Amino acid sequence: MKLKRPSPAMTVAVIALVMSMTGGAIAAVNFAQNAGAVDGKSAIKASKAGKKKAAGKLLATYKSGDNRGQLPLKAVAGAASENDLEDLADAAAEGRNGVRSIAVADNQTTAPESMIDLGLGALQVSCNDQAGNPGNENAATRVSITNSSGSAVNLSRQLGGGEPTITTLADGIVHTFTVGQQNTFSVQLQGSGDRTVVVHGTALQVGQQTADSSCVVWATAFLVG
Repeated sequence: MKLKRPSPAMTVAVIALVMSMTGGAIAAVNFAQNAGAVDGKSAIKASKAGKKKAAGKLLATYKSGDNRGQLPLKAVAGAASENDLEDLADAAAEGRNGVRSIAVADNQTTAPESMIDLGLGALQVSCNDQAGNPGNENAATRVSITNSSGSAVNLSRQLGGGEPTITTLADGIVHTFTVGQQNTFSVQLQGSGDRTVVVHGTALQVGQQTADSSCVVWATAFLVG
């Protein structure tokens, strides 16, 4: 049997049918490849969101963990990274407080009591009876700074508005000064690695010229570095 040549209309219809079927397949492939994409751009995983990889692309939030649903800080303009925050915390000053009330022993000096750990050493206080007559106490506070940093530290200290004392304190050495009656004191230590300690304190003696005298001391230390 001899096949007839298809008419022009049939030829056009077959070509249109083939094109429509092929186009649908191509569209299906494109959809599968770009599922979840916006404007043809796929999101970068939060765990791989470096500046170079994320530049000009979409960025996904974390899928799990403590940061679930959040963008990584390293990909947000102007935001501090976790390392930046840790460095800032390391550089920030740490405050430490201490207070002591020590009854003086008649004609004696009490044993030093540790009041604040200064990082570079320790601040200790004791109470000394300056009066020589029994039963007539005249307390005075002794403040000691011990260097236990492992190396020499620079020290400056001042009582009230008086002249400052400036010295270098070798490792293991104790620097002691006395605060009589009532007064403020300040101490600054400068150690290796830019470590600095500043202490502001007050010493008050109560019950002077009685048989029940005592030393009251309070201070705050700021540790930096």
